[in-house]
Amino acid sequence: MLDRRSVHALYRQVANALQERVRSGDLPPGSVLPSEAALAEQYEVSRDVVRDAMTALRSEGVIVTERGRRSRVRRTGPLEELPVPPAAQVTARMPTAEERHDLRIVPGVPLIVIRTDEFETRHPADRVVLVTPPEDRGA
Repeated sequence: MLDRRSVHALYRQVANALQERVRSGDLPPGSVLPSEAALAEQYEVSRDVVRDAMTALRSEGVIVTERGRRSRVRRTGPLEELPVPPAAQVTARMPTAEERHDLRIVPGVPLIVIRTDEFETRHPADRVVLVTPPEDRGA
């Protein structure tokens, strides 16, 4: 299952395997992940390796954890279409701690910033899809 001679660290291989289980639907959004002990046994690694894998998945926004509860696959809601005005500057960056708190952004999710001469808005990247106006093909 894991390649101990790989250039990729064991924790990254475990994280990749769990991420693939999420992508395939084997671990759907909201599902509880197996315990650290169970994952360590399943992948034949130490609990420290599993903890490092879980930290990586949490920082990538794949899983969420709450004190006293097991980790679970992060739920994502429907995406909101967000129109982008012509000539707007759109950038992505990691949110500050205050922005993460105010916008309820889980760790690992970037922030989309839309800036024009008149305004600036910030949006969690996992909740929006940017929509640009159709090109004016004129006469």
